[in-house]
Amino acid sequence: MSKEVSLEVVQLELLLGLADLIAQGFETALLAALEEVDGLVLFNRRLDGDPRFQRVAAVMVGPEADVALVFLDHSGTTIEVENAGESGRTIAREAEKARNRVVGETP
Repeated sequence: MSKEVSLEVVQLELLLGLADLIAQGFETALLAALEEVDGLVLFNRRLDGDPRFQRVAAVMVGPEADVALVFLDHSGTTIEVENAGESGRTIAREAEKARNRVVGETP
């Protein structure tokens, strides 16, 4: 059963789409957008060897503590946001575990 993407995840994606990633940098743009949606970074790491992306951040947003993955492409100019709950990526499971640690739930 798939869960609908929260309004906060959609807002985050829109805010990041408007950000000047070259001027701000990935982390600064991400933190500014998360401040607007009252979100939290779970982790932010390099993706060595990934053909499409150089970085990924896992973030938690909204009253339901939804988890999203925010990817930065190799050019450093494009961001892709993915709902971790619907992702088949291994890193999405790591993000869900990090969320559970923050909110105090057991997996």
